[in-house]
Amino acid sequence: MSHEEAGMNEQMKKVSAHHDWWSETYDSDYFEHFALYHRITLDNIRRFLPNDKGAIILDAGGGTGIWSIELARMGYRVVLTDISEGMLNKAREKVSELKLDNQIEIRISDICSMPEFGDEQFAMVLCEGDPLSYCGNHRVAVKELVRVVQPGGIVIASVDNRAAALNWLRKKDDHNAIQQLLQTGEVVMPQEREEFCYVIHAFTPDELRELFESNGLSVERIIGKLVIARRLACFKSKDPIIQEWLYHLELKYNDNPAFYPWAGHLEIVGRKNLGPGT
Repeated sequence: MSHEEAGMNEQMKKVSAHHDWWSETYDSDYFEHFALYHRITLDNIRRFLPNDKGAIILDAGGGTGIWSIELARMGYRVVLTDISEGMLNKAREKVSELKLDNQIEIRISDICSMPEFGDEQFAMVLCEGDPLSYCGNHRVAVKELVRVVQPGGIVIASVDNRAAALNWLRKKDDHNAIQQLLQTGEVVMPQEREEFCYVIHAFTPDELRELFESNGLSVERIIGKLVIARRLACFKSKDPIIQEWLYHLELKYNDNPAFYPWAGHLEIVGRKNLGPGT
């Protein structure tokens, strides 16, 4: 085993252990703090869904099945994967309770290596929740996502935004970490327990675009999530009128590059190029 492979294995052990631990509270944490984020993501996904409801969609690194369930409710068939058995157990409970077993297939899998799936197997691939940032090798992972999507199919991925990571490090005044982030895009993010700390790769918009384009994807859209709302005092308001205003504010500005630096996350949409002669 190479040094790089050993490092990836150690990274994946930490990521898996962290998400196993987090699985008990993940959904409640998510919907308490990310309700608007969820609406914005769902809006972006809806724009690129296959017309054919018989299409099969891969929800790679999909955790507790938040997006798989949304897609199944729309009538699509979904394959949900994750490296965390804890997350997938929660997904199984929800899928069974909602009686979506016939529409959602659940498998444990690492996005960096998916030999269980054939080439061009899926009409669409989602990689939400930033797996590309903490998978250990985003270049290998993107190649796999592109391999399993059909020509003309869509790949949507969210990642951590380097500008947001830099802003966080600025507040800590950690010069070494800042230098490493600027040079490599990598930073060790704090977690609830020391053994869960692992490296994430935070992307710039240009780097993310180049990653997709160099792997045969034509970039159709990049958005920031969230670009304005989280910086406003009214963000946590329970008033539905204010929440609706924030939602439409995000929709208006989230694909404007001028606002990308304000976003905690970036989301990119790529379409797999058709082969020669097609």
